[in-house]
Amino acid sequence: MSGAAMATPRRGRPARDARSGARGSVLALLAVSTALVSTTQPWVVRQGVDAAGVSTQESWTGRELAAPVVAVLLVVAAAGLAGLAWRGRPGLGARVLALVAAVAALGLVVAARPADPTPWWWVGLAGAAAAVVGTLMAVPPAPRARRSGGAAPPTDPGPATGPEVEAHEQARRSDEASWAALSKGEDPTIAPARSEEGAAGTMSDEGADGSRVDPSSR
Repeated sequence: MSGAAMATPRRGRPARDARSGARGSVLALLAVSTALVSTTQPWVVRQGVDAAGVSTQESWTGRELAAPVVAVLLVVAAAGLAGLAWRGRPGLGARVLALVAAVAALGLVVAARPADPTPWWWVGLAGAAAAVVGTLMAVPPAPRARRSGGAAPPTDPGPATGPEVEAHEQARRSDEASWAALSKGEDPTIAPARSEEGAAGTMSDEGADGSRVDPSSR
């Protein structure tokens, strides 16, 4: 019962990876939406006074400071949706593309940082960073065998048992006994018996016919 349970492959890991990928894609889409909204708002506002002494105010939105970031964020959104809809290698390729685009968007937002940014720039930065985290969660991890660069090591089946193994073990013991007998000068084909010399050298109070013998008469 326990051996069958140990041999059964685990099926919970793919399900957990699928749920994590779906959550990551949803997080990435929400983060991209937040970052896109921030690009429509001013990232920097500067106060000034013109030559006539009139106060002036200038502002630049995220689209004006970092025009490519909008297109890159749209790529993240499109690739993220494709990764949710597709399965297999096409879906994996779309998720990897979304991850690359999210990293590029984060770099563009950081590069466009003004000297005195408004809170909307920070919102865009947080959205781009969350998009990177979400797309990273959406990409499933590589299998352990592929990460190690080879196949998984085979499991040890343990010591073998059975009639065949027992027969081999008996034959091995018989061979060892035969060699031990030959090394002692004995014939391994016959059963060991008490040698005549040992029998003659044994002191006994009985004669050959079974009658008792006086030891003093020897």
